[in-house]
Amino acid sequence: AARVSAQGAPRFPEDWFGQWSGTLATYAPPDSVRNRIPLTLEIAREAGGSAVRWRTVFNADTVRGLRDYRLLVRDAARGHYATDEGNGIVLEETFIAGALVSVFEVGGRVLESRYTLRGDTLTHDITWWSATPESTTRGEGANSEQGMAVRNFRVAGRQQAVLTRRAARPR
Repeated sequence: AARVSAQGAPRFPEDWFGQWSGTLATYAPPDSVRNRIPLTLEIAREAGGSAVRWRTVFNADTVRGLRDYRLLVRDAARGHYATDEGNGIVLEETFIAGALVSVFEVGGRVLESRYTLRGDTLTHDITWWSATPESTTRGEGANSEQGMAVRNFRVAGRQQAVLTRRAARPR
């Protein structure tokens, strides 16, 4: 049984360690599946350090499909982490309410990446939208955000990987 935090949630990142496998699906609105590919994920403490190895392999291709990332601990007490992609890109991450979340912009798109763990199922969701708002409105009266502009963004796509633990986490 997984050890849990005072709030009853799995401890991060310890309870996430292990070998994972599953399928990644990419969707376009409203619900068309663009592709499905197999993937594996290894999450493990790096030897002699506080960083965590976060190694994903897509389509069993350990050359072109390899993403050998490192999860860096910025301030665990405040939920601050970062993913070092090993190519100069570092994504700031926040562990909040049982999810590891990052939001970043690249190529005119804003992306939200969210990992969640429920039992022995690890889900990675990425949702993206244009950085340019589709419309802007202003409310009036009660519950109108005090008349501030509300910018609307239409989701352009979603990617979801559902993985199951295939090897016990190291002790």
